[in-house]
Amino acid sequence: HPHGVAEIIADMKLDLPSLVTALLHDTVEDTSVTLSDISIEFGEEISRLVDGVTKVGRLPFSSSEELQSENYRKLILAMARDIRVVLVKLADRAHNMRTLQYMTPEKQRKIAKETMDIYAALAHRLGIHWLKTELEDNCFRYLYPEEYQKLVAEVKGREAERKEYEREVVEIMRRQMMEAGVGRSGSTEKINGGNGSMDTNTTTLLVTGRTKGLWSIYTKMKRQEIEFDDVHDVVGFRIIVDDVASCYQALGAVHSNWKPVPGKIKDYVALPKPNGYRSLHTTIIGPHKRRIEVQIRTRDMHDVAESGIAAHFLYKEKNNGGIGGNKASDESTRFAWLRELVNEVRRQSDPIEFVNAVKEDLFLKEVLVFSPGGDLYALPRGSSVLDFAFKVHSDLGYHCAGAKVNGKMVSLKHQIKNGDMIEILESIHQTPKREWLQYVRTSKAKNRIRAWLKRRQREHSIVVGKEMINRGLKEYNPRGDDAAARKEYSRKLDHVLTTFKLKDEKHLFTALGYGQISIKNVMTEVFGAAAIATRGHSHSINKKEKDDQFIIQSLENSSQSSNNPQFTALSNLNGIIVGQERNIMLKFCKNCSPLEGEKIQGVISNGKG
Repeated sequence: HPHGVAEIIADMKLDLPSLVTALLHDTVEDTSVTLSDISIEFGEEISRLVDGVTKVGRLPFSSSEELQSENYRKLILAMARDIRVVLVKLADRAHNMRTLQYMTPEKQRKIAKETMDIYAALAHRLGIHWLKTELEDNCFRYLYPEEYQKLVAEVKGREAERKEYEREVVEIMRRQMMEAGVGRSGSTEKINGGNGSMDTNTTTLLVTGRTKGLWSIYTKMKRQEIEFDDVHDVVGFRIIVDDVASCYQALGAVHSNWKPVPGKIKDYVALPKPNGYRSLHTTIIGPHKRRIEVQIRTRDMHDVAESGIAAHFLYKEKNNGGIGGNKASDESTRFAWLRELVNEVRRQSDPIEFVNAVKEDLFLKEVLVFSPGGDLYALPRGSSVLDFAFKVHSDLGYHCAGAKVNGKMVSLKHQIKNGDMIEILESIHQTPKREWLQYVRTSKAKNRIRAWLKRRQREHSIVVGKEMINRGLKEYNPRGDDAAARKEYSRKLDHVLTTFKLKDEKHLFTALGYGQISIKNVMTEVFGAAAIATRGHSHSINKKEKDDQFIIQSLENSSQSSNNPQFTALSNLNGIIVGQERNIMLKFCKNCSPLEGEKIQGVISNGKG
């Protein structure tokens, strides 16, 4: 296994420390070798990489979700420190998937599901197209075995026809490019990503065909509810040229010879994807009236498209450490998504929410939109203008009062589309509402809104709880002396906190405000049960409060026999007993008198129970 992982790392053309890490990545987990041993023998850098790849182990977790969450958390944080960690981990998972036939069917499905959800998505985010396709197809094989075998048979059945069509289109396009002056004849060489050849005289040119991945074909069939015979773009075509100007020249040549499909032209050269992918995409009606997709790019763009972040190591020496000659600021922009993901990792505590957030941030297809200043932002498809506001800055999201999309006013739940120019209108008087959670799509926006609502709710509960204490000291005071009552409360505060297992007085206020404990129980601990029974001065309590207190006393009485005289008295008071709840605040409405068996409804309010 380590040798197989190292071969994949070598195919990626990564550096020597990555190769050594691939060979050693399982030693800490599966043998008695420690990280200190690796550090002494191979150096601190390799020890750190091995630690990043090693799964979280030997720690107690309450659930498999919690263990999975911690493994992902460790991987992402290590990836933020050194991207080679995730490249080795992806190679490790790729080799695991290649040898998955030796596992039990249950383990096969479990590992394939995890790989599809996380690792294929990571490969996509990092721009490693060939690895993403391999992982997805291998997962498809074990997650949907019947559908996989059926599709394999259908693809193989058309293989001869497909290869002939591919050869025909490649020859036609190559001739058209030459006639348009995009390429010239000369010596040739093979390059990664196709079966064509590249002229390397004055202008380079490669035209090649490629077959779509099985999972990509299957998802298209499911999405469009069509059969395999109706999938006309099983084969796609690439035109690889020398420079950016030639990309647009080639696009013009394609459109002058073939009819383009409206709405299917995408310019990722001028507007690169967040993972650094750059290419021109167009769909045309090709020979025999079949739709075909054409991608046009430079050779450097092709390397990045196939190898993604791994292309950094291909260019490291040639461009003094930059990715394809890009500046540090370009590299910083490329990894903005990773920084945001790491920030969410550090904020998220619930393991299930964390795993869902990781899946969302990694796997969702994106829309590209602009700020009024021309800055480009990528968000998951289905995002609203609120998501955009929180993407730009949390404070902008908190105070988002409206938005203009392409100059027109829209609601906060308006879903954004590719190319939209979005202007957020803010107001200091605007604050998040609970219904905003229904409008947003991204984990960042959801987490910020929940955190804000929770913080405001806690602040309100503290105010309510403090007021309840002040009111309780007056109502339950046995001697009528407010100063004496407050002094007694201060003296008994530690006892009260210990009784209810609370950290400090602020937590006491919060618990009262949330309705987690009742003011009566707190006052009982302060003044004693005998004093509470009389509720201080009887003249200060109206009949309604006495009725409420009597009902609550009846609810808390453990003897609930229908022959109990308390129930007769309770019936006379038009009260009602609901369930077997204990230790909660209760307030009874006197405006109606339900009969036994009738449906009733309770309302929970902060500070009122």
